[in-house]
Parts: sequence; structure tokens; C-alpha cells
Amino acid sequence: MSEVQQQEQGAIHDLADPAVVRELFSMAGTEIVFRVAQVARQVMKADKARDMDDALARHLARALMGENPQFRAVSDWSGMPCALSLAAVEPEMFAKIKDAEEHADMSNPRFVMVAATSAFTRKVCELIFREVQKQGATQSSVQAAVNDLAERFALAALPAKG
Repeated sequence: MSEVQQQEQGAIHDLADPAVVRELFSMAGTEIVFRVAQVARQVMKADKARDMDDALARHLARALMGENPQFRAVSDWSGMPCALSLAAVEPEMFAKIKDAEEHADMSNPRFVMVAATSAFTRKVCELIFREVQKQGATQSSVQAAVNDLAERFALAALPAKG
């Protein structure tokens, strides 16, 4: 059965599968790279790209929490444990996002997950801007750096093997 046929039949992607989680973060990182390029070429306004990145963070959070029906949650993991694991990948960025929220509720798994996935999207943007400043930077070198960050987040999003 093709991937398209599986999607049409409402195939469920298992969040315990490392390939699924890696693909989520990889696709999100690549989407952000594309938007940054669009902004640089003045095809898209920075505000619109930022709004789209925020929406992407919320979408990623819903998927990782198992709230998107196409993704199967991992019992006792998809929620606060996963969110806290993700928050620990880039704690300074997570703290910045959390502290900027007027009503930050650290007991709410959804808030923590959205803040953690927002830390990912913002860190990708920060990384892109840093990488393009390097002498000899190429599209491939920038994408490789984004992929490395995506891998760190993907590993944190996977339940520990017990």
C-alpha cells in the first residue's frame, strides 16, 4: 500500500517509532528553512513567517501529545514527560518563551509542550541566521545544521527504552 493510500485510510503514525518522530522534526525544520529563504528573497513578510512558525509549533505539539488523530500517543509519555524532555534540549530558549507568557502554567502539559516546540522553531531560526554568517556557508551546510538540531529534539521526544 502506498503512503498516499495509507493517509487516505487514516493511517496512524506511532509516536514510539523513532522514524516517525525524526520525520516530524525534520520536516518542521525544513519548512522553517524554506520560509526563511522566502523572507530573505522578500517573497514573504517576516511577520507572516513568524506566525506560520508559531502555528507549526502548535501543530507539532498536538502531534506529539497524540491529539492529532493521525498520531498514536505513547502511554505515560505523550504529555508532560515528553514536554519536559523537549524543554531540556534548549533550556534557555524554553525559559525565554515561558517567561514571556503572562499566564504561564507549568502544570499544564499543553502549555509546556507548545513552549518546548516553540523553542525548537525559534532555535531553528536562530541557527539558520548563525549558520549563514559562516564563511563558506551553503544551503547544504545550513540544512545539515538544522537536521542536527532536529535530531536532538527528536531523540528527546522519544520515550526512554526501559
